[in-house]
Amino acid sequence: MSPKPPLDLSGVKLLIIDLDNTLCDTFHSLSKHQWEKAIKALRDDGVNPVLLDRLRKQLGKKSFRSSIGPLDERRKEIAIAAYDAVDVSKLRLYSDAQAILDVPLRKVLVTRGETKLQRAKIRHLKLRRNFAKVYHVPTFKEKREAFSAILKEFKVRPEETLVIGDRIEEEIKDGNDLGMHTAFIDRPDWPCRLSVAKPDISVKSLEHLVPHLRGKTNVRRAK
Repeated sequence: MSPKPPLDLSGVKLLIIDLDNTLCDTFHSLSKHQWEKAIKALRDDGVNPVLLDRLRKQLGKKSFRSSIGPLDERRKEIAIAAYDAVDVSKLRLYSDAQAILDVPLRKVLVTRGETKLQRAKIRHLKLRRNFAKVYHVPTFKEKREAFSAILKEFKVRPEETLVIGDRIEEEIKDGNDLGMHTAFIDRPDWPCRLSVAKPDISVKSLEHLVPHLRGKTNVRRAK
């Protein structure tokens, strides 16, 4: 069987970009600290240590609200209150983020999480001006719906769209299923690696995508 030809991204007209752990280091700057605050609040309320350890192991694998499903409603409220009381001032863009933000193509930001918190992150990072539109989605499921809506709103075909993100099981899978090009940013120390989909491209830095989006060369497909 002959090898697949290099992937040509010169026809891409729209970038759909994820926020957390794609453009900014949310996992190390915020998520770990948020989880520990929630765990402490639950520990102070007398939650079984075995259950707390089980919850802690979900960090990075599920959304926070999905992870606390086994708790009763009162303790869910305790955990959520502790988790949401977060200071975003320590959050920073990755050093390679500006390179993709400077690419002269239309961009849409699609971010999953509590809308109030996600807006605070975007405001702190001064990102809104870089995007034609921002979609806030509360759960995994709504990401695919947002992608479909973006195609219609911006009047682009799937093959004219590149999805960039760090979640194989979310934006990469959804982009693939809709026929979009997909680029996986492989961040170090990120615990979630679910092999449920294969990106067109896997890169260690967003800077590696820039020349290809400007039509200077083709990209070798991810193995």
